[in-house]
Amino acid sequence: MKYCASCKAIVNDEAEKCSACSGALCDITDESTVTVAVVKGTALKLLEPALKEVGIPCVFEKTDGNVYNEYNLKVSAESDYKVLVPFEMYNKAFDVCQGFGFVSSEDRLIPEDAQGEDADNRSYDEKFEAKTGLKHRTWQMLSLILFVIAACLVIWGIDFAAEFIKGLFY
Repeated sequence: MKYCASCKAIVNDEAEKCSACSGALCDITDESTVTVAVVKGTALKLLEPALKEVGIPCVFEKTDGNVYNEYNLKVSAESDYKVLVPFEMYNKAFDVCQGFGFVSSEDRLIPEDAQGEDADNRSYDEKFEAKTGLKHRTWQMLSLILFVIAACLVIWGIDFAAEFIKGLFY
């Protein structure tokens, strides 16, 4: 499978260019961001929490290219928005969109069982953690910094107490 780098649409392997925007095609990886559905702005308040509840990171892009996310809350109720998710979460996100009635089963571009027979049920955060170990290293660094601060406070506290006691006798 391939996808269009500009409009994020999934395209068949035989295609030379994107049928929607004539953009260049790229090979899909699990981290590629692809379009699952196109929904109206009124649907975003329903769809975003539903996707995040099942562990699917998502971004909504207005069909004219403006991105909607939690930092950019300008939403036009009647505008169309593309639902963008990582490719590895496509089928799961499609099922959520289908549950709301935004897509039909005929719109599915990837068969349910074609996204990897060894697909695991870990959340996107758990997969990211397994790949990078970033949270583990962050906690190690924070623990080390807190230990150094605590040691300094103990040493300064003992020094202050010693000076205070010494001052009582002189």
